[in-house]
Amino acid sequence: MKELSPSLEDYLEAVYTLSRPEGFARASRVSALLKVSKPSVSAAMRTLGARGLVDQQRYACIRLTPAGLKAGAEIAGRHSLLKDFFTAILGLEEKKAEQDACRAEHALSREALLRLGRLSLFLKARPRGALLAAARTCVRGRTCK
Repeated sequence: MKELSPSLEDYLEAVYTLSRPEGFARASRVSALLKVSKPSVSAAMRTLGARGLVDQQRYACIRLTPAGLKAGAEIAGRHSLLKDFFTAILGLEEKKAEQDACRAEHALSREALLRLGRLSLFLKARPRGALLAAARTCVRGRTCK
């Protein structure tokens, strides 16, 4: 599959997230979630449909294809990993972590994300979070020991 632009990844992630409870998403909900116009959603869905990632009949629900489900899960997983790292490891506030995760998920390589995930697991696994607490202190600009 051809690589998606960050914008198309955002649309696909939104459809993935919104379709989880019922198996489909609506353009109006995607529009509201991403704070974009409905015509923008329609254009993105046409592009994603042409790439075999979504199925949508005119004025109908948006459904992910198997390839779209796989890609959407990967994008959402990257986002979740980064947001968790930013909040649990770096101690960022939830809102800031969300914003930064949304930007970073498009920029980092798979290898970098894999290593970041492993680092996160390593830091969280230390006894009583001693290493994590030390890392947070260091990250916040205090003296590292």
